[in-house]
Amino acid sequence: MLLSAAFALLVAAEPVKPFEFKDGDRVVWIGSTLVEREQKFGHWETALIAANPDKNITFRNLGWSGDTVHAESRGRFDFSNPEKCFKQLVDQTLALKPTVIFVSYGTNESFEGKEGLPKFEKGLEKLLDAFKPTGARVVLFSPLPFEKAASLPDPKPANANLALYSDAIKAIAEKRGARFADLFGFRGSGPYTDNGIHPNEIGYSTATPLLLASLGLSDPRGSEQFEQLRRIVIAKNEQFFNKWRPQNETYLTGFRKHEQGKNAKEAAEFDPFIEKAEDAIVKIRKGLK
Repeated sequence: MLLSAAFALLVAAEPVKPFEFKDGDRVVWIGSTLVEREQKFGHWETALIAANPDKNITFRNLGWSGDTVHAESRGRFDFSNPEKCFKQLVDQTLALKPTVIFVSYGTNESFEGKEGLPKFEKGLEKLLDAFKPTGARVVLFSPLPFEKAASLPDPKPANANLALYSDAIKAIAEKRGARFADLFGFRGSGPYTDNGIHPNEIGYSTATPLLLASLGLSDPRGSEQFEQLRRIVIAKNEQFFNKWRPQNETYLTGFRKHEQGKNAKEAAEFDPFIEKAEDAIVKIRKGLK
């Protein structure tokens, strides 16, 4: 699961200024399937924690499969009310009081091609404006490229569109003084996706050095402690997911809450499990060298 020598040299030849994480940072990551699936594998989050062993940094993953900057997928029964969908995403993010926000969109929007760029750019600007009250430092991530996979169409035309959206994200980051993390140059030895689009565990693992390099951080992986830390990160993510996205949300807080709404209080019962995992993460982190 190693990057090619040529790619490794490319990363080494283009050092970037390290993104400064601060002790006590609360990182909230929003995005679509790329973000949601990462919590199942934990490679990226664990690497960022391990790369900052002297800092207490917490991560919360609010990824939602199929989502866009307009939060269309989060609307569920409110899909016909775009403003309500958008407000839900913003409220979910602000409620976590982030000091750092990772924003990873553009994959789903890219299927609208060049014609969809203005809509995407306007939506991303609107989303970033909505996050201003937090005062959080923002990192905008480019999409990962699609993989050429057996029995699937040539991804070259789709990747050409992805390149346009990646460039647009970079331009917005530069205009706003936000950090841009370029993942579009990723080239893995496949199969590193399940379907040409969504990375599998190999994909997340082999893309980790690029993610770290894009933030100017060294790769801390390889130790037995790292894998132990990753397993706890995954467990923590599962408990947080159960809290904020219960399968029976419609009955707990939605339009059918008159039936089971009294049980919504049980969501808070996940907190002790999350806190226990966070304590374990801190313990291992402090022992990393």
